[in-house]
Amino acid sequence: MMRIENHLFLWLYLLLPLCLVNFTITINAATSHCLGHQHSLLLHLKNNLTYNQNQSKKLIHWNHVHDCCHWKGVSCNKGHVIALDLSQESISGGNFSSLFHMQFLQSLNLAYNEFISFETCSEFQNLKNLRYLNLSNAGIVGEIPKNIFQLPSLQVLDLSDNQGLSGFLPQNIPHQLASLNYLNLSHTNFSGPLPQSLFNLRKLSTLDLSNCQFNGTLPNSMSNLTHVVYLDLSFNNFTGPIPSFNRSNALRSFALNHNYFSGTIPSTNFNGLANLVRVDLGDNSFDGRVPSSLFALPSLQKLILSYNRFEGPLKKLPNCSSSSLEMLDLSGNNFQGPIPPSIFQLKRLFLLQLSTNKFNGTIKLDNIRSLPKLKTFDLSHNNLSVVGANVTYDQDFSYFPMLNNLMLASCKLDAFPSFLRNQSTLLYLDLSNNQIEGIIPNWIWKFEFLMALNLSNNLLVGMEGPFQNLGSNLFLLDLHGNQLQGTAPIFTKSIIYLDYSNNNFSSFIPADIGNQIPNAVYVYLSNNSFHGEIHESFCNMTFLRLLDLSDNRFNGEIPKCSATSDRSLRVLSLAGNELSGHVPDTFPTSCALRFLDFNGNLLDGTVPRSLTNCQNLQVLNLGKNQLIDTFPCFLKNILKLRVIILRSNKFHGHIECPSSTGNWEMLQILDLASNNFSGLLPSSLLQSWKALMHDEDRSRFGHLSFGGQGLSQLPSSETTNSHRSSSIDWSLLSVELGFTFGFGIFIMPLILWKRWRLWYSKKVDDALYKIVPQLDFVYERHGGKKYRYLRWKPY
Repeated sequence: MMRIENHLFLWLYLLLPLCLVNFTITINAATSHCLGHQHSLLLHLKNNLTYNQNQSKKLIHWNHVHDCCHWKGVSCNKGHVIALDLSQESISGGNFSSLFHMQFLQSLNLAYNEFISFETCSEFQNLKNLRYLNLSNAGIVGEIPKNIFQLPSLQVLDLSDNQGLSGFLPQNIPHQLASLNYLNLSHTNFSGPLPQSLFNLRKLSTLDLSNCQFNGTLPNSMSNLTHVVYLDLSFNNFTGPIPSFNRSNALRSFALNHNYFSGTIPSTNFNGLANLVRVDLGDNSFDGRVPSSLFALPSLQKLILSYNRFEGPLKKLPNCSSSSLEMLDLSGNNFQGPIPPSIFQLKRLFLLQLSTNKFNGTIKLDNIRSLPKLKTFDLSHNNLSVVGANVTYDQDFSYFPMLNNLMLASCKLDAFPSFLRNQSTLLYLDLSNNQIEGIIPNWIWKFEFLMALNLSNNLLVGMEGPFQNLGSNLFLLDLHGNQLQGTAPIFTKSIIYLDYSNNNFSSFIPADIGNQIPNAVYVYLSNNSFHGEIHESFCNMTFLRLLDLSDNRFNGEIPKCSATSDRSLRVLSLAGNELSGHVPDTFPTSCALRFLDFNGNLLDGTVPRSLTNCQNLQVLNLGKNQLIDTFPCFLKNILKLRVIILRSNKFHGHIECPSSTGNWEMLQILDLASNNFSGLLPSSLLQSWKALMHDEDRSRFGHLSFGGQGLSQLPSSETTNSHRSSSIDWSLLSVELGFTFGFGIFIMPLILWKRWRLWYSKKVDDALYKIVPQLDFVYERHGGKKYRYLRWKPY
């Protein structure tokens, strides 16, 4: 797709188990004639398996004619089958019983198949000579047979990449497994605590339990793994402190990231680990000072400590000139004081992330000249003053490293760093939340590989053209919160995320914006001075999920295509304009809307009945218009509806619904103020608002979701308390809007992806907070991390 050198380290992570671990499984295969009963067992196995004959490259060639020891996937010794490789044979089921009669079998590989269940292959205890068992990515579902852990000769067991495979590790792992040196259960659904007996397997050189559901604390007996080379427990639910690994002298890769580990880490935990290459402790709750022994490890290349609670000043790093360190990520902690100059002596660094801490002082961009291999540099969100590089002559540009990713948000910059002009390999540039004044220079649009540009919340007043024939490949462009005015140029058809909001733009060039950016997914144009009718080309954005045109001066009618087009639109806000006429009553049965806001216009007529086709709608805001209608009982048919705002219209009649229409199961906010309703408010209607009666059972009703998953996490250490003062529901409402289209995740390094995703989520939260005055923010801690939610204000 493109050249992205900084992705190489991610591939290295995937290859680490293979390139760091040196284990040998010896299978003594020899050319010999296949014994008759072995031949029969193999043919019986073939005839009882279900597989795709068009894709098979091994089974399809097994027959009565040729010696079975010469069949593809079969190895023999003295006529006995000792190795069987049926990987990638598209096996989807069948009877494996004959397999378990091959008692001389030493190696079995069934990886990359689709055979669904262990039910027909549960007699592993018969394979007493088996040394190598690979069932990775085999499409297995259900629980693992316990007898698989009773194979006395087993040295390699790989069950990885079977998401439907569940179970627990046995509490008493048999001593017969003492020969096991490779255990990989990653990307399965194994759960429960790790048994003490696991760490009596002292020959283990690879232990990969990543991306499972394991929990509990790590026992001190882990120190018994003195031969371990590769240890990965990442993406689980482990808690508590970690034991010492200073006896594991062979350890080269150590990953505990994305768990709930906590406590301080004694410096002695890593003493003497001279072979350690990679340490990843990110996304936990470790606190205190960083162990000084980590920075003294002579072979260390990758150190990830991001998003913990480490604190204190960073001391001078030892032996910087001879250090092997290539990746250093300390972002999302509570480090204080100045950044030690010794960091800029780590000449092998290609990634340096120090963002979201409490570092202070002044940093000169000239410092990165001493880091010739640097590709990713991030100082965002500290208390730093970053001073632009002192470039006098054009040749001085050549002394700077060629960066892929540069993040200097909230760094008190007052101008574009001049060395950027020569950074032709940039993929991601974030200069947001600074004090940069003047014009956005034309050269910034000409970077051939630039895919994400964030210049939001500065003091920019214009954009330097020309914009024709630029060949820009921008996927993400965020210019919101500046003082840009005049025409808003649209110059890249590849745009996916566009934010021009909170400026003073008045028109587009060209006017048919929808035809110019047909692949756009998120478009924010709110709070500008756009005027005239809304161009129907907006309906041509077939991938659009969010469109915010609020707080402009658009007039005329709402384009009918906005309600009739069959697309994936989740969020539509046209609030705060001068739109008139009826709300189109043509919402199709395929309507995917979850948030609809037409507040503050001149709309008349009735609430469209076709809204009931929008069965995923959660927020409906039609307030401050001129709608004339009765109480819209039919909205009860939208089962997920949480928020209805109809205030300041001309609704009339009684607020009541026939009891036969059922309850408002999910409704949490209803605003009918400033209308012409009359009569009594019936108790039966109040009792039908079930969600308002459940204060303590928040989990039943969940959070608002507009197309993604998860929570909006704030990179902040401050604490904000909230209280609920009534028995009416003050349920926390979170709003998450993340990139979920397939190719979006590849446009930037994965290590930066989470920051962008959470940033988008926060923006949508902010938009809803502005639109719905009854909502407020509340902060909670879960697993040692701080999360932000929206809630209904307690009065």
